Amino acid sequence: MKNDKDKPPSRLYLRKYLIIFLFSLILAALINVRIPTDPGNYRVGDIATRSIRSSSNIAPPGTDAPIRKGEIIVREGQKIDREDARKLTALRNAEKQRGPVTGQMAVLFLVFFSLITIVFEYADRTIKKFNLSEKDFIFSAALTVFTIFLLRISLMIFDRFIPEHASLLFYMFPIFLFGIVMRMVLFSEAVFVFSTILAAAVALAADNGLSIFIYTFLGNLVASYFSGRVEKRTTMLGAGLFSAVVMAFVMVLFHLLHGYPFAADIPLKVTFILLGGIASSLIAAGLLPVVEHVFDYTTNFKLLELANLEHPLLEQMMVSAPGTYHHSILVGNLSKAAAESIGAHPILTRVAAYYHDVGKLKMPHYFIENRTDFGDAHKNLSPSMSSLIILSHVKEGVELAEKYRLGKRIYEIIRQHHGTSLMSFFYKRAKDLEDPELSLAHENDFRYAGPKPQTKEAGIVMLADAVEAASRTLDDPTPKRIETHVQTIIEQIFLDGQLDECELTLKDLHAIQKSFITILIGIFHQRIEYPERTDDDGAYKRYPRLVEAGQKTTKKGNRRLTGLFGATG
Repeated sequence: MKNDKDKPPSRLYLRKYLIIFLFSLILAALINVRIPTDPGNYRVGDIATRSIRSSSNIAPPGTDAPIRKGEIIVREGQKIDREDARKLTALRNAEKQRGPVTGQMAVLFLVFFSLITIVFEYADRTIKKFNLSEKDFIFSAALTVFTIFLLRISLMIFDRFIPEHASLLFYMFPIFLFGIVMRMVLFSEAVFVFSTILAAAVALAADNGLSIFIYTFLGNLVASYFSGRVEKRTTMLGAGLFSAVVMAFVMVLFHLLHGYPFAADIPLKVTFILLGGIASSLIAAGLLPVVEHVFDYTTNFKLLELANLEHPLLEQMMVSAPGTYHHSILVGNLSKAAAESIGAHPILTRVAAYYHDVGKLKMPHYFIENRTDFGDAHKNLSPSMSSLIILSHVKEGVELAEKYRLGKRIYEIIRQHHGTSLMSFFYKRAKDLEDPELSLAHENDFRYAGPKPQTKEAGIVMLADAVEAASRTLDDPTPKRIETHVQTIIEQIFLDGQLDECELTLKDLHAIQKSFITILIGIFHQRIEYPERTDDDGAYKRYPRLVEAGQKTTKKGNRRLTGLFGATG
């Protein structure tokens, strides 16, 4: 498990296998639990008052035909003959021999422990995007257990009241809810790994082997695919329904493969699969808010709710820090366009941009975009004190994000959106004021604490933040000057190493640059008056040379990396 860097490796190792142990034990217990079968005391010639199904694989003495688990021995209204009586006696003896804890459960536990360990270790070491935290693993295990629990309850009800059709009614179970919820909360790689575990558990629980394994595994992968495109709760119904249509087609192919193209139960099975798909969507829609609250996850649905400009934090920002609010909305527009251009998460990027500077609400007048007629709040402060105030807005932002439960993905981007960049303006000012012999101003004291952006979305927000802040300093922003300005800022952030950990490629940066330029040209197109350039906490303080370079389009020095990012024609 990753993202638990503060804990010693030995402790993480122990915790991981403790979770796997408990996960395996619970799955084994759920699959092994059963309602005891009462075969009654029927004699030859009696009439069965109910259907009786075998609860285990047994071999009645005096017969070469073993009874498979789930097989109906006698049906309601059937007259008991000698063969039936022999089978019922064997079933009665088998029930007496079974205790509350059997060797079967121990075997099931070992099977699941081995399977989960092998699959998880393989994925953790070889699948780059399989980056589960301990919380993610616990959630995935809990969802798997919840799904198996619902399945076992359903199968027990079917076996108890409709034993003749229990195997067919399995397809009405909302098995796709697992893939829908997993994909809405985590990512497709996690769905793939845990669908393997779920499919094995379902196949064992339903006693139908390979066909049920394939149905469960493929069905949840298909559900994951359709769920990745869902952005509204009202459209989630389609994810389960489309998955059911695909899997109904697959089940028809199974019948063709086994030589039963016109089996009588095909229409009923297809109907049950479609009903199960609809039920999967409905249950998933009801389950997601619970998951969001209990595990503090941020799904697409929650992101859309956070994008509402009437959110309390955004309304407070609009009143108390209007300049920051306006800046954040523009950064959100830039970020969304950039994310769409490279296939990142546009909703997450836009919403994170809306809240990236929310920490400025604590002391809004210390930030240039919120200054009033009272003048420069930093005028009588030392550079070190000013830098502490500016630096604190990241920490304050994370605290507000946690308080308002914006979700981990949002406050991670808030924490990372400045990376470890240097506040050059205050650092230079401190160096100018210090005693040359003492050299008390250290560069690290004027750098953000980081970490650097860890995802493409965080990297985009960092770039959009710097570009938008610096664009307010442009005089006479012609398209050519805007292009040079954007290119210069992206180059400087790239050269400073701030994008080293977020997987943005040069191709991505070129696409991001083009999207920024297009939007900024549209913004500045009809402007007549432009804000005067001032030393603020934005791009000028962090990248003063960039702003100056962006206004001198004829100098060759501005095109050091033109070959890397290219001119945007």
